[in-house]
Amino acid sequence: MSKIGKLIRRWRNLSGPEKWIFLRATWCLLWIKAGLVLLPFPTFRKWYHRLSSPSRLQEPDPGLTQRTVWAVDTAANLLPLELLCLPRALATKYLLRNFPALTLEIGIEINPAKQFEAHAWVEQNGNIIIGRWPETVSYKRLWVWE
Repeated sequence: MSKIGKLIRRWRNLSGPEKWIFLRATWCLLWIKAGLVLLPFPTFRKWYHRLSSPSRLQEPDPGLTQRTVWAVDTAANLLPLELLCLPRALATKYLLRNFPALTLEIGIEINPAKQFEAHAWVEQNGNIIIGRWPETVSYKRLWVWE
């Protein structure tokens, strides 16, 4: 079966809410990528902050969190754009903005033998929900975007 055939079959097997989360994740990744590319970062940051402010706080829902992370990662892998850790983390934080204790973290790899490498991830109550890295790598947190 072709790759497109597998994707169509997978799409048909998704529930209505899963399709909706996937479509929202796709749209979110696209506007975040466009904003990061087209706007100066301080302008993007203000714009994103306004849009991602919670409208109402909700109790954390582990099922929704897992489905959202799956949708963001899957959409990022399928879109014909380079969508690495920062757009994925921003999209996840935006889509789950009503959940408390959600932070976007940015850090650098602690390894003097390598060139500078930054990474972005999202934590909820201290647990990484998107942007995990191998245990052999260590990052020093530089910035927390709440």
